[in-house]
Amino acid sequence: MIYILYSNDYEVFLGGNHVTEREVLVETSKKVLSACEEVDIPMTLFCDLACLWRYRELGYSEFPIAVEQQLKEALTHGHDVQAHIHPHWFETNITFNESGASKYDFELSKFLLGNWTPENGSELKEFCTDLFSRSKQYLENLLQAIDPTYECLAYRAGGYGIQPNIKQIFSALIESRYTIDSSVVPGMVLDSNVNHIDFTEVPEQGNYFIAPDSGLKQASAEGIFEIPVLALRQGQARWILAKSFLRKLVKHLTKSKPHRHLGFPIQLEEPKQKPHSVLKQLIDELKLVKRGWYMLELGTDAELMLEATKKYIDYHLRDDDLYFSVSCHSKSTYPELLDAMKNYHHSLKSIYGDQLKAITYGEAQAIMKAKEKDTK
Repeated sequence: MIYILYSNDYEVFLGGNHVTEREVLVETSKKVLSACEEVDIPMTLFCDLACLWRYRELGYSEFPIAVEQQLKEALTHGHDVQAHIHPHWFETNITFNESGASKYDFELSKFLLGNWTPENGSELKEFCTDLFSRSKQYLENLLQAIDPTYECLAYRAGGYGIQPNIKQIFSALIESRYTIDSSVVPGMVLDSNVNHIDFTEVPEQGNYFIAPDSGLKQASAEGIFEIPVLALRQGQARWILAKSFLRKLVKHLTKSKPHRHLGFPIQLEEPKQKPHSVLKQLIDELKLVKRGWYMLELGTDAELMLEATKKYIDYHLRDDDLYFSVSCHSKSTYPELLDAMKNYHHSLKSIYGDQLKAITYGEAQAIMKAKEKDTK
């Protein structure tokens, strides 16, 4: 079987928002979840929990209350909620202007969990264990009232930042009773002002276990089960990216609809509130071709997403079931992207039929447990 897990890094813009948090996250997520339900896709919301806690700590409770209500409603409609943590929120200052737009300020070194040195002198593993346990308890207390079988069991690192200090982080995940990680983007290399990622040497299997002592370079017989984000490694994607660039070039020369961004990321200073120019978008696309690796973040090019997925499945599908995640961000979605998502899923189903199924992370664990029981 081929199991596709649609996932959503459910978070606001981490630099700041041009409109209210409700507009950035809750209203956009309504549209995403509605589109998913039209084509029978269960979406897993990886909720940025530390953001909610920080808002409450600073006395801004309206936004967390709206989020909690949406998470409950999502669960009743067959979606899933799991843990996503950006630890910089613990020391983030939030300022608002008269229209409700927000801006965030924090020490950049606090972005990665593996860089944290708590003030009380505790070790990183202890800090992470407390954090993961708190996250699990928070979500289960919130959502088991809606579904008594709900379990917080999967983790996605903020910004995919499970480096550095993987041993301590994964030891803490195991101790906190998480069973699945979905932070690895095979082949990704990223070096920014806040994040440093190198996934070039992760195992080439579709799925594997990560053990604290083995790290990311070696698959283990036990540990945390990795469901990676679908990605093509260096050079694998260059041709399909080039074809996508040519399609977009023709499209932009004939008709262009730049979309307005609702906020801005950590990696940028606050830009003027205006759509990205066509030229800027095309330059960004050309940079992707030169880079050579590709992560499937839901976009408007359904053909590119489909080609990448077929290539990924052909490379990884063996005798065992294959699990992979497709990622998106509610804050960055718009109608053309949601239409492309639906077309992409319809195309996958037409190609793979009953061999492919869209599931949640909770369902993935249930399937693996049932299979393990059958083999005993």
